[in-house]
Amino acid sequence: MRLPADWEADKASGWWSLHHLTHTPCGWRSGMAYDLITNESDVRRVVYGHTCDGDED
Repeated sequence: MRLPADWEADKASGWWSLHHLTHTPCGWRSGMAYDLITNESDVRRVVYGHTCDGDED
C-alpha cells in the first residue's frame, strides 16, 4: 500500500516485511507492526481512522 504523504513506515526490529506506522504531523506511532501488502485493509483502517490528539473540527 502506498501511504499518504504525512505517514511513514519504519521496519519493525527483526522483521523484513513488518512496519510500524508513524503519523509525522503529530508523532503518533502504531504499537503493532503491519505488512503493508498482506495487511492492506488493516493499514488503511489505521491510517484513515487516525485522529490526532487535540484536533478540533
